[in-house]
Amino acid sequence: MKRGKFIVIEGGVGCGKSTQAKMLVEKFGFTLFREPGGTEFGELVREVLQERHDLKINRLASLLGYMTCRANLINEEILPRLKNGENILLDRYWFSSEAYQGAEGVSRKEIRNIAKFATNGLMPNLVLFYDLDPVIGQERKNLKKQRQDRYDLKNPEFHNKIRKIYHNIGKRLNKIWVNIDANDSIENIFDKSVDILKKRMLVK
Repeated sequence: MKRGKFIVIEGGVGCGKSTQAKMLVEKFGFTLFREPGGTEFGELVREVLQERHDLKINRLASLLGYMTCRANLINEEILPRLKNGENILLDRYWFSSEAYQGAEGVSRKEIRNIAKFATNGLMPNLVLFYDLDPVIGQERKNLKKQRQDRYDLKNPEFHNKIRKIYHNIGKRLNKIWVNIDANDSIENIFDKSVDILKKRMLVK
């Protein structure tokens, strides 16, 4: 059986990627997972890693926590589904770890090595990166009164580091990575996303 398509979406604070994910799933019928989470185990770890603001979490512990969720999701859910021909859309992947924990000072090379081990080297067919000035992204979250995790609450300098790393990853993985300007209407961003997927022959 032909392997299913594996598409990842990435982006910084307030970029609207989760909104785009829901719209893409509705149009194309992808199976949607999110990181961290995606499994019962992963969702429990997510609560500790991101939603508990009263905990002091070392940057290495944070990285390994995300990788633990990821290893469980990829090996228990995503790889078997892809092998059965199912098309998967994943909201964040290990690129987020390289960006966020990389911005915290963890070796990006080591992040990539650990990610390769945790995921059996699984790479997506395409990464859609929704690019937005983090100041605008944080303003969006504040206006919508969306719940903020412990990373959302960090200062603009930290989020600018994240964006810079994302751009660097995109240059390194330019064959599978596409930047989309997220400073546009939801509808226009969605149309661009669909157009890219069709040009890459990942959807009909």
